[in-house]
Amino acid sequence: MKRTVYTTGRTFVGRLPSGVDLLESLTRIANDEEIKVGRVEVFGSLSTLSLSTLNQETRFSETLSFERGYEIGSLAGTISLFKRRSLPRLSGVFADNSGNVVAGILALGTIVYACEVVLTELTGGSLSRDFDIETGLPLWKNGLILENQADQS
Repeated sequence: MKRTVYTTGRTFVGRLPSGVDLLESLTRIANDEEIKVGRVEVFGSLSTLSLSTLNQETRFSETLSFERGYEIGSLAGTISLFKRRSLPRLSGVFADNSGNVVAGILALGTIVYACEVVLTELTGGSLSRDFDIETGLPLWKNGLILENQADQS
C-alpha cells in the first residue's frame, strides 16, 4: 500500500468576529479559499455550543445544545471534500465556568464569543468523505493509512 504524503501549503491565522456561527464561518473560509485538504485549530471561547455525538447502537448522530458560555479546551480537525464542497470536521473538548466538561463533533449553531483560528492547507493529494457502510460515519473513502489485517490474509 502506498501512503500519500502531504506538505504544508498556505496557512491562515486570524480572529473570528463575535456572534458568528463557528462551523459556518470555517466552511465559508475553506470554500472561498478552495482548500480541499487542510487542518484547523481553534482557540478561545463560545457564547453557545452545539455538538454532534454518535449513538453507536442506533448509528445515528444526536445533537447536544448548550446555551451558556464554554471555553475551548481543545478544538481541532480536518478539511476535506464532501459532495464536492470543502467541509471542516472538528472534534473538541469544552468546559463551562463550573468546570463541567463536554466533548463531541462541532455542529452548526455554535456561536463565537472570542475565537482565534489557525487554518493550514495541505497539498499533495485529495481526500473526500463518503458515508461508510460499516460505521454510518462520513469517513475518508480514499484516505486509508493502514490496511485491515483481516484483509491481508
